[in-house]
Amino acid sequence: MKIRCAAALMCAMALALAAVSAWAAETTSTATATTATTSTTTASQQNAPEEKAAEKGPVRVEVGTYVNQILALDLKGNQFTADFYIWFRWKGDIKAFDTFDLANGRITSRTGIVKKDLDGGVHYASARILATITKFWDLRRYPLDDHQLTIEIEDNENEDNLLVYVPDTLNSNASPAVHVPGWIITGTSASVTSHKYATNYGDTSVPTGNASSYSRFVSAVQIVRPGMVGRFFKVFFTLFVATIISWLAFWVRPKDAGPRVSLCVGSVFAAAAATFAINTMLPDTNATTMSDRVIVASLSLILASALETMVAMNLNYAGKENMQRTLDRVSAWVFPLAYVALLVIYVL
Repeated sequence: MKIRCAAALMCAMALALAAVSAWAAETTSTATATTATTSTTTASQQNAPEEKAAEKGPVRVEVGTYVNQILALDLKGNQFTADFYIWFRWKGDIKAFDTFDLANGRITSRTGIVKKDLDGGVHYASARILATITKFWDLRRYPLDDHQLTIEIEDNENEDNLLVYVPDTLNSNASPAVHVPGWIITGTSASVTSHKYATNYGDTSVPTGNASSYSRFVSAVQIVRPGMVGRFFKVFFTLFVATIISWLAFWVRPKDAGPRVSLCVGSVFAAAAATFAINTMLPDTNATTMSDRVIVASLSLILASALETMVAMNLNYAGKENMQRTLDRVSAWVFPLAYVALLVIYVL
């Protein structure tokens, strides 16, 4: 009897242990499933904004500028200073005004900031900006050069798959009071480009060679030199005078060697001073400018005048006065004609 009771008790304990094990396994399975479901839900919630943005496309932000003044246009320093208003209009949760930056310069001050909501859920923000902008001048046709002064705005956080600028061409302009000494303003424009950065900025979590692309708003002011003929002679007048003085030697008798040689030497010094004055106004550049070609032509003809003087003096000392006079008469016509032809070629 005792043996049967013991056996029955052991069977009951075994059944109880089996039931507990089954319950534990079921509980663990349920918890795992719940955790997986929660993780999936969290990941879906995190990716939802990006997927939603990808489905809707980038936020379109209208950008415009109004140029108040162009200050301190500096050819030597490769920069200019601009005073302008800028504004943004957009819909959505982004902060277009807070994340914009000047791509081709440095903002020195932001004043008169206005932020408000317009009808239709449109956000609006504007400010007055004073900035120093870098400009690498194209001086190949100096002093008859013209330039495009650009203000380049770019968002420093949102790539162009999230934010795209749209130019407000209707309202963008320049004030009639804008005055740039030595230049006249012929027009303004507003456009948008896409700028790529082919780098991962050292972030090893991003593949090497990864490229990011940002929308860039470009506001441009076109300036040209007024009175090109007058400007040309104003810059090179001293150089022209020095070159012409060297030709006066053709009318001085070779017997008066001192005055004849002095004319050529004086022309060299005057041309050197004019060259120095022109070059001090310009930055270093690898390009050959129009002023470089005019300077080379002028110095070359002054040197040729000095050589002609030496030849004429030797002919005279050798008793070949007729040849000397013929050389001087021909040089008096050939040198000016050659100089004018070179200037026309260089200018056109």
